[in-house]
Amino acid sequence: MSKYSSSAHQRPKPKRDRIPPLVRGIGCIMFVLVPIVAYGIARAVVPLTVRWGLPIPIQWFGLPNIRFSVPNLPFLVELVDLLRKENNLTANLVFAVIITVLLYGLMTIVFGYAYSVTAPSQYGPMDVPPPRVKTKKYRR
Repeated sequence: MSKYSSSAHQRPKPKRDRIPPLVRGIGCIMFVLVPIVAYGIARAVVPLTVRWGLPIPIQWFGLPNIRFSVPNLPFLVELVDLLRKENNLTANLVFAVIITVLLYGLMTIVFGYAYSVTAPSQYGPMDVPPPRVKTKKYRR
């Protein structure tokens, strides 16, 4: 046993900040909601890309060429038939992925800024503030 410690009474270590359950719930909802919103935005943007003159491969437009056999499960057959009838599916999915990445990046910046504004101080009541020292450039 060291000179400065005692086995009689030790303070419990403070618990680290944990993410509140409400914030975790919002994160789960956003994890599902953002790709759905991105697909909706992509469906609105893809027809405009031709007018804007963006260089997009022509194979992405039109009805998708889905060639695979489906087991005899009714919901899978209906899903594949629905996907085969979707116009510009490949272009919509590519743009949805790009928009999803951009939306998540924007949300990261916004939530990071909001946390930096509303976060508690990094110093506790027992901490000494950092020294305010102005150093001069060393000359020989």
